[in-house]
Amino acid sequence: MTVIDTNVFIYATLRDSEFNSEARNLLASLERWIVPSMVLYELYWFFREEGYSGEDIMKVVSSILKGPRTKIIGDGGKYTKRALELTKNPKRFNDMVILATAEDFKRLATYDKRLKKDAEKLGIKTLP
Repeated sequence: MTVIDTNVFIYATLRDSEFNSEARNLLASLERWIVPSMVLYELYWFFREEGYSGEDIMKVVSSILKGPRTKIIGDGGKYTKRALELTKNPKRFNDMVILATAEDFKRLATYDKRLKKDAEKLGIKTLP
């Protein structure tokens, strides 16, 4: 099981992104996707800011929610509490929630170099 960061879904969705093929292959290679609810919110906000229609955003988020490999992880306060402990820069709080989730599963797929570095310091295996 691998925690999936928002940028993996973004790259896999945007056909003209430099990592589109790699992100799609990465997702296809994973048996189970652990998706923190924060990732779904970030996806929604990203596509809204990029000017996508509500219908298009709904298709992207729904496809993840309905995916047979997807396991959505809610917070219940546990990951927020840990994220507060990990946060050194308030602008990276969302990343810290994702990192806190990845601590439980010991694997994180992300293209964010800073988040990869943070994960590796905590002994979390990173992909790609």
